[in-house]
Amino acid sequence: MLDLLTPSYMEAYANEMGLHLDNLRKTGLFCDVQIVLRAENRRFHVHRNILASCSRYFRSLFTSVMAASGQIEVEIPGVTYTDMEAIVQYAYLQHAHLTADNIESVMFTADRLNVMGLLKQCEDFLESNINSDNVVGILKISRHLHCRQLERKALRFLLVNFGEVVAHSAEFQLLTAEELAALFKADELNVRNEDNACQAMQQWVAFSPETRADCYPILLNGLRLGLVSKRTLVDKLLGDHLLMQNATARDLVQKGLSVSMQREELGTDFLLEHALTVPMLRPRVPADVLFVLGGWSRDGVCSIMETYDDRIHRWFKDMAESYEHSLAYHAMVALDGWLYVVGGYTTVRYLSSARKFNPTTRTWHEVAPMHLSRCYVCAAVLDGQIYACGGFDGVNRHKSAERYTPSTNQWNFVADMLMVRSDAGACGLNGKIFVAGGFSGLECLSSAEQYDPVTDQWTNIEAMNFRRSGVTVVSFQNTFFAIGGFNGVHRLDQVERYYPEQRAWLQVGSMKKGRSNFAAAVMDLRIFAIGGYDGTDNGLGTTGHVEWYDIESDTWQETSALRVGRSAASACTLTGLTNARYYTFYGKEDKAAASAVDSGDN
Repeated sequence: MLDLLTPSYMEAYANEMGLHLDNLRKTGLFCDVQIVLRAENRRFHVHRNILASCSRYFRSLFTSVMAASGQIEVEIPGVTYTDMEAIVQYAYLQHAHLTADNIESVMFTADRLNVMGLLKQCEDFLESNINSDNVVGILKISRHLHCRQLERKALRFLLVNFGEVVAHSAEFQLLTAEELAALFKADELNVRNEDNACQAMQQWVAFSPETRADCYPILLNGLRLGLVSKRTLVDKLLGDHLLMQNATARDLVQKGLSVSMQREELGTDFLLEHALTVPMLRPRVPADVLFVLGGWSRDGVCSIMETYDDRIHRWFKDMAESYEHSLAYHAMVALDGWLYVVGGYTTVRYLSSARKFNPTTRTWHEVAPMHLSRCYVCAAVLDGQIYACGGFDGVNRHKSAERYTPSTNQWNFVADMLMVRSDAGACGLNGKIFVAGGFSGLECLSSAEQYDPVTDQWTNIEAMNFRRSGVTVVSFQNTFFAIGGFNGVHRLDQVERYYPEQRAWLQVGSMKKGRSNFAAAVMDLRIFAIGGYDGTDNGLGTTGHVEWYDIESDTWQETSALRVGRSAASACTLTGLTNARYYTFYGKEDKAAASAVDSGDN
């Protein structure tokens, strides 16, 4: 008998009861009130108890004047038949049919008639359907109806996808000057550089220059003009005749130019020194964060995690996020907002273990171990699962591969690769796993193969142009890149790109530094090559050098080095972090300030 009181049973019972009551309504049985819509000459026969149960508006209506007079009709002006149909449907069935066409009208009616359950359903519908085209409208609705959770979600989406909204959404022009200025003031506004924010401002003003030119001062106050390039400040802003006619706006831009020229002359150190005290120099919080973990440093195997802030081009480390023990030659991948670390080497043992990191709570969690120990392992994500391929267990190099399913927390063997490989690179692309290069135990490999999970088969693909052990492979724009590695004689700076549809490799721009056993990841439409072994310095050539590849110019650019130079590390990027601030400039500054305060108190 107690089983009948389980939540699932009670929900099923309530749903069935709702259907029966709705059938009574549709047939007119036991209905005791009529809702009249004069404008459309329509009416609903309903049970007042049912409507009163889901709406304080109807409860008050049915227990006041109507109760005293015995009235059986009630007119509700200003409500359409479609909206009232949704209200009645929700009252009986606890859900209403919502579409992109009716959602706004139904939501305002639910708020007006105090049908809070339906209002929540409308919020959930909008939250699950936010996109770049409608986010501004959803933000305005949420603020008008005081839907705070929806407002937070819409605002975050708008901040993260600001560039897409500016470029493609007609709703961008619906923002008021105050709303746009508030976006500009937000540290979390996701713009690749501040020049893009300036362009968005001018695009907004150009939509209606007669009425919007006077808004330049409030908009400029939100921008970080000290981070804008000299070229944009001089050519685009000081060259804007409407802006120059406004003395306040002109003064702001000229001040920004002065600060920007100082920054360009003195470099990033000047920026970091004044970032928290000069509003024009406040860096934005990046939407994506690049994580690097473990590896082999000059001091041996390490457990250190570093994160890269792409807005100020600096690395930060924090021992709180570091791994529980030192490890190298492992693999790290991102899946569903988690970082997964598999395999590796501790100098004492070869690992079969796997762990995952929650970036929100900043905690590590054990997951099921692999069937085999795998050092020099390569790993990739495909369709929500993790593949670990090849590696070395201290005795044997593997051709086997395993697949991890998070929902079951289990590893299962898949078909063996065609070639024994350690030190290879892997990626998931277009429904396949690709593995390239590596070391067979006898030679560095140029061969590559692909795995089809549908057929559970590996097949050879075209060999690379170079033998590459310690190679890194990343997928990017429906292709994948094989970067660096060791050919048995030299550390390679050469990079080649594989086009699956053409089944062909194409050599692209070379790195500035040859390296093997390094980490790589894609972030903000660029490929980062991080650290590695360069074979210099009398054989102690572990490097902290970092560079990134721009696909449009086919060139590599240097950026700041790791704080701890290392080879045999692994890296990946997490996007959409709600606490990205913690892993970048502001989070590290906050913790430094907190440490100083704590020391003072003691």
